Amino acid sequence: MLKGAIARRYAGAMFDIGRKQNALDRTLDDVREIAQVFANRKLAYLLREPKIPAQRKEKVIRQALTGKVLPASLNLALLVVQRELVEAMPNIARELEQLVLDYKNQAVAEVTTATKVDDAQMALIKQALEHRTRKTIIMHTRTQPDILGGVIARVGDQVIDGSIRYRLSALRQQLLKSAASSNADFLSEAGSDHHPSADTTQGAPQTGVETSRIQ
Repeated sequence: MLKGAIARRYAGAMFDIGRKQNALDRTLDDVREIAQVFANRKLAYLLREPKIPAQRKEKVIRQALTGKVLPASLNLALLVVQRELVEAMPNIARELEQLVLDYKNQAVAEVTTATKVDDAQMALIKQALEHRTRKTIIMHTRTQPDILGGVIARVGDQVIDGSIRYRLSALRQQLLKSAASSNADFLSEAGSDHHPSADTTQGAPQTGVETSRIQ
């Protein structure tokens, strides 16, 4: 089974458990915590090493997570290690996060501005994104001076680029396209002009014929 499908299956199972236990947010926090713990280089090596006994791996996991996560979440961590799917844990967390967002009709927006904007402006951006997506928007913001101005918003796979840098680039492409079109029209007109020298040459034989007839 492909890794993406595996992650979706495990995330779906945890989503169902969290919803039935009325602990969906806590379950999501747990799965994120497990992914973070498994990201530790030394621990990841221990959990992936086939020569290390399963009992030792289980002991390490319980020491790291007992009291920090729900029992169902701890069982997930043990099962993932048992089935040698440690590297899939970050994807499981991402898939579960998306399931929770969809369930709540929410979406995460990565909003980039050239400079830090005030709360009133950010509220307007949030309102515009919610109107466009028909979802409650969770804002993640950052600044990036090289966009010059405006806003870039990424919501899932959709990118809304309203930056000045993008507008300047679009204008540049439009000008280049217009210039190329003008050059093509000029060359077309130049190629269709008649050459007087050619017309004179074509008329010469007719003049000779007429002269011979007069004589």
